[in-house]
Amino acid sequence: MEYSLRSYNDSDYDFIYQTKKNAYKDYVIANYGEWNEDIQRQYFSDFIDKSKQNIKIITIKDKSIGFYQDKNLKNGDYEIVNICIIPEYQGQGIGTQILKDIITEHADQNIKIQYFKQNPVDKLYERLGFKPNGETKTHFQMTMAGHIDTIDNTINIKQRFRKGQRS
Repeated sequence: MEYSLRSYNDSDYDFIYQTKKNAYKDYVIANYGEWNEDIQRQYFSDFIDKSKQNIKIITIKDKSIGFYQDKNLKNGDYEIVNICIIPEYQGQGIGTQILKDIITEHADQNIKIQYFKQNPVDKLYERLGFKPNGETKTHFQMTMAGHIDTIDNTINIKQRFRKGQRS
């Protein structure tokens, strides 16, 4: 299924809140004991204020079906902060395709992702090439090494070849 991305605008606020709530509510309850709507709305308001420039709305045929949030880190790594698809579009490979496209686009960077420990998404991430690299009390963390080593190796091989060196 072909998808498109567009930048966040203020009219997306409620859609993202409901999508995020649907995706994370059970995990929040499992980790923190409850879902307090007032507290979650305040967290979300702060989240939007800090992150809206890094949110992309996922659409199919002009219908919003999810969002993802990313961040370029100070050390040059790339982080997938959130990726959420509404339930009626889950299980159709859309999230997987978006992740593959992100991986391709950021192939020269290390890519980081984390997820709630109760979320069974680890097999998907492993299948795409992510490796476990840590955890917090509530999240598992994974990373995918960028292909920079391959690029550096190619440059080194070309330099050695020019100098007449082999192997």
